[in-house]
Amino acid sequence: MLTTRLLLVRCCRLDRCSLLGRCRLAARCLLLTAALALPGALPAQVGQTNEMIKFQLRGRYLIVVQTMVDGAGPFSFLLDTGTTRTVIDPDLARELQAPAIGEASITTVLHVRQDKLVQLQNVRLGEASVSGLGAVVDKLARQKMLAPGIRGILGEDFLSRFDILIDYRKRMLRFGDPPPAGERCRFETTGQYRGSRTTNRLLIGVEFMGVSGGKVQLQLDTGAKMLELLPASHDSFPSQPWGESMATSSGANGITIHSNITIKVGTTMVHSLDVIQSRSAIAFDAVGLLPAAIFHRIYISHSGRFVVLNPVE
Repeated sequence: MLTTRLLLVRCCRLDRCSLLGRCRLAARCLLLTAALALPGALPAQVGQTNEMIKFQLRGRYLIVVQTMVDGAGPFSFLLDTGTTRTVIDPDLARELQAPAIGEASITTVLHVRQDKLVQLQNVRLGEASVSGLGAVVDKLARQKMLAPGIRGILGEDFLSRFDILIDYRKRMLRFGDPPPAGERCRFETTGQYRGSRTTNRLLIGVEFMGVSGGKVQLQLDTGAKMLELLPASHDSFPSQPWGESMATSSGANGITIHSNITIKVGTTMVHSLDVIQSRSAIAFDAVGLLPAAIFHRIYISHSGRFVVLNPVE
């Protein structure tokens, strides 16, 4: 049986800390897919749509949508632009009797394990559908702690086939809308991880105001709560000067939170952000994560490879 290699990077995700420095940690996983063909996978077929879909919002940032898989459901899935490949849990894979098409070598910071890859006949969100999609089978233990009841993750292998408007205030998705008026900020769809090309990415340029050399490329991520930097794998990013900072832990694996930070994406400014900066050497194909939820509305044009931030209704 052929094997497709996937890369699982573990990152920390924090709630906003109190002045006493008491933080609640919640782990977050990202699936990065190397640019290799899936063994036995069928060419995906796409069903386009133009409709509004309501979603639930967990923790003010995690998008939970009701998803049909192989004609069954609906099942609660996370919608995650930071995950490159769709994932389902083992119970759902057994329930659907999804046929295995290979294995994935999943690399974490602690160990390497083999996960099964299965073939899904059809994945549908509203009328937006993709047939012949390969999916990773994973327990999703950390994600289920953050969003109890989910059965899977809709990754960029599904989402990248559509243009999507995400409205966090109305808790609504719109598929297939024409681009709204506003500045178009370009993003890249491929990156590099330890010499291998990663695909299905949303890598966008971000400038940290008042930080010398603070222009970096971040992953636009609906699964991230706070802006996080992983500078250990990118020596070019400066560690100083910053604004206010608060150390929350010490040692080689510790983190620092910088508060009251302003960033600029294109000409859009976002103020008063907390930024997590890790001191551990976590390899990644971007300098860090840009949470989509810091924008009230965001239009993602996968077809044009640009986003419009906070478009006027």
